[in-house]
Amino acid sequence: MNILVSRIDRAGDLILTLPIFRELRKAFPEAHLVAHVRRYTASIAKLCKEIDEILIDDDYDQGIVSNSLRNSFKDHNFDKAIIVLPAPRSIVAAWRAEIPEIIGRASNMFQFLLTDRRLQKRSRNIKHEFEYNLDLLEGIVPNIEYKPYNFNLKDSLIKEGKEYLEQLGLPESPIIVHPGHGGSALNLPPDMYSKIASRLIGLGKTVLVSMGPGEEKMEEYFFTLKESNKIFFLKDIQSFDKLAGIFANCRAFVGGSTGPLHLSASLGLPSVAFFPPVKAMTPNRWGPVGCKSFVVKPNLPDCKGKCKGCKDYGCMKNIDLMPVFDWLLGEIR
Repeated sequence: MNILVSRIDRAGDLILTLPIFRELRKAFPEAHLVAHVRRYTASIAKLCKEIDEILIDDDYDQGIVSNSLRNSFKDHNFDKAIIVLPAPRSIVAAWRAEIPEIIGRASNMFQFLLTDRRLQKRSRNIKHEFEYNLDLLEGIVPNIEYKPYNFNLKDSLIKEGKEYLEQLGLPESPIIVHPGHGGSALNLPPDMYSKIASRLIGLGKTVLVSMGPGEEKMEEYFFTLKESNKIFFLKDIQSFDKLAGIFANCRAFVGGSTGPLHLSASLGLPSVAFFPPVKAMTPNRWGPVGCKSFVVKPNLPDCKGKCKGCKDYGCMKNIDLMPVFDWLLGEIR
């Protein structure tokens, strides 16, 4: 049996989709499981031992109707396709490839091409994203285990991460402070992450400031701390598998709702996560899972995220950081 699972959006979304591969592998141990993902998230798929093959969406003709993507799907002779993100190009390619079973959300005008349409109403945010994803397996997989995915990294990858940190000169395993963000949710301003780093250094902890590609300018917010022998900077890491190897050698994570948060959570690191009071960005659906976590939000009712003109504009700046340090120190003692 050949099964396709398509999710061609962000890193965190793919991590929250990985439980599907775990459950498919348990139900169909001999199946050939194929992940259809974007190039920048492919290194996450490499960390999932249940995935047999990766199709990189960027390698095919772009647009809703992609002949090369359809041909690839056709050549793989898939028995089932699970379209987790209802991207029109994925649905159309699966239909044109005549895959017998095409399962996905009934959420856009292309849903009529699915053979199995699931009405989920995810916008209600009743469940976590990984649970909504697993719901797509109902009727396909018996006894679905509703638990998040935890990475079991190869020893060689962890060793490589340790050697990288040693080359940076870290005296001990650090706490990750990740000020960057992909834009999917409101975040703390960078200067507040600098305050977090300063406080942790003052408490005698080593801090690793993690910055993704294009976020290097954030280093300037930590300029006053650069004379300390307790702060280090992680940048120019181009793949999530290498980042995972580095994170596996760290003590905890502090950051917003972003891919590295879900990566750290899936590695079991104690994780502090900052979330805005926006209903669509709720931690009930997007918070860290699979680890000990501490979610911090402004003390405000949930809103629609229309910040301009809001009397509480800039609410993320008003978050009390002191409970963060109390929780972190309790977890890493």
